[in-house]
Amino acid sequence: MFAAAILVLGLAGIVGFRLLTGSPLSKIPGPAITTFTDVWILIHTYFERRNRLIHKLHQEYGPLVRLSPHEVSLSDPNSIKQIYVNNYDKSQFYFLFDNYGVTNAFSAIERQVHAPKRRVMHQLYSKTAVTAPGVEQCIRERLARAARYFEESHKESKAIDILQLFRSIAMDVVTAFQFGGDHGTDFIRNVSERDLILGKYSVQAQFWFIGPYLPSLAKYILPKAFVEALTFTDAWNLDNLRRSGLPPDSAAKKLIDGGFSELETASEIADHVVAGHETTAVALTYLCWHVAKHPEIQDKLKSEIRAACGPSDGKSPCSVLPAFKDLDKLPYLAAVLQETLRLYAPIPASEPRVVPPSGYWYSPSSSEYGSKASSVFIPGGTVISMQPWTLHRDPSVFPDPETFDPDRWLKSDSEALHRMNRSFMTFGAGIRMCVGMNLAMEDMKFITAFIFSKYTAKLGAETTDDSMYMIDRYSTRPKANACYVEFAER
Repeated sequence: MFAAAILVLGLAGIVGFRLLTGSPLSKIPGPAITTFTDVWILIHTYFERRNRLIHKLHQEYGPLVRLSPHEVSLSDPNSIKQIYVNNYDKSQFYFLFDNYGVTNAFSAIERQVHAPKRRVMHQLYSKTAVTAPGVEQCIRERLARAARYFEESHKESKAIDILQLFRSIAMDVVTAFQFGGDHGTDFIRNVSERDLILGKYSVQAQFWFIGPYLPSLAKYILPKAFVEALTFTDAWNLDNLRRSGLPPDSAAKKLIDGGFSELETASEIADHVVAGHETTAVALTYLCWHVAKHPEIQDKLKSEIRAACGPSDGKSPCSVLPAFKDLDKLPYLAAVLQETLRLYAPIPASEPRVVPPSGYWYSPSSSEYGSKASSVFIPGGTVISMQPWTLHRDPSVFPDPETFDPDRWLKSDSEALHRMNRSFMTFGAGIRMCVGMNLAMEDMKFITAFIFSKYTAKLGAETTDDSMYMIDRYSTRPKANACYVEFAER
């Protein structure tokens, strides 16, 4: 009782001090409560409302919004260069992504720690590296394994869960890339192993909030199920790495040969395996969902892909997919994927950085706010972030932003297209951009082309707008954690 009273008095003292003296961020607009506590935004984050709340705050207050006494959110594409391209240090939020107690390229906070790791990752994941014949053949082989699911859907007129299927395909591709083709998973055919491993990752995802937002309490309040699941997947990744005979062209072997220790390699691999299967699967699921909902989009996509297969009327199913270099040139396929990643960025949330000691003078880019008088000083040490969710829904950049419209990427004039590309942040920006972007894009284009070169998609009765509601987390997925689609060969 006494301790509780002391806590209440202490909190009251903090609140009173903030009210009397003001936060260093007090001149930045935002809800009054954010001047003196971060509990408010933490509550909304815990209840999975953060991304939509921040978007609403920007609609109400403008491009710069205070989220807590030490954190602001910015939604201004003109500032992407200052914060992300100039490579502000990451916030402590990213400690969550350490693996085996070891920093990896994604979790590295300081630029000087990140830079040497990034140089190695850039070579591993360059477009030249990931489009090499061996990688393309690997993807084709995994798609050949997956073909039976689409055939069964066609023959039995039944809807299948494409989210789980895409997770299987993406995991099989990314682990083959990491460990070599013969050492990767075979979730497409081994359903029991798939359910075991993906189930362990799913358990960890349920407790996503605790690690980054309550790190000091994590070891006391994380449930046993989480600890067991994390221990299991950590051991699983290490076992895959320690198998003898890793081929020289595998990412793991290249990291080890490049001087990475076993645990440094394992930390990188574990990060890439998680991100490489889930984000790809989620994006593909939303793409198929929208294509199935819009027959006119589906017809255009099918016609373009089928025409690329060779002499064709653009209607007949293909027997053999074109080479990736040809798929990569298809404008409507690229536009459908780009529009999917705009509206359904698999990681739509804030990417927090720390303002350097010198601070940052922010001047809104809009002419309405562009005078020096409107400039705001953001002191060093402030956590500052942008979120793709809001950048991608700015009506001044993306007219009618909630409408799924691939043609916006094809029919806009050069100036409008420049504004859209400048605001597009699905893969991040600057030197910290997603290292796996090229592999993910190749994977998604191949899988999309494979499906619509042969099949027409129709939504299953189980799949509704409500079931496909994007959960509000750092990394998203459909609320139902499933998406049922029926495929017919026509």
